[in-house]
Amino acid sequence: MSLHPDFPVVSGAYALTKDWTLTLPVQFNRRIEDGSMVLWMPELTFWINIWNNDARVPPEDQLVRLLNDADPARSDEQIERGDALLRLSYELADDEPDGRAISAHVISQTGYVQLSVHYDSPEARSMAYAIIHSLKGHQ
Repeated sequence: MSLHPDFPVVSGAYALTKDWTLTLPVQFNRRIEDGSMVLWMPELTFWINIWNNDARVPPEDQLVRLLNDADPARSDEQIERGDALLRLSYELADDEPDGRAISAHVISQTGYVQLSVHYDSPEARSMAYAIIHSLKGHQ
């Protein structure tokens, strides 16, 4: 399967905003839908939202709030601290048959990126985590 010819194609170091960049190891289509940025290719789709932290809530407090709101049916929860960022990720059953989803949040002092990732194969899952870990903040 190939990319959709009617949508822009992005790859490499890709600036989501002036404050956030991620690295795409292959080409993805890009669109905005329902206020979210969507990056997709066969077997892998990212829904991305970026939230400001105008109230200056400390990252650890944001993490606690996100964990309290997280689906209790989540699995494979990971919390990583480093590079002035907190990363929370966990997996959920997807609505699609045999599909899985990753919910991830990358938190900084000034806000966070929320990623909902749907994947259809072990290879796509590995790529999804590599892309999530590539996300960098530029505050």
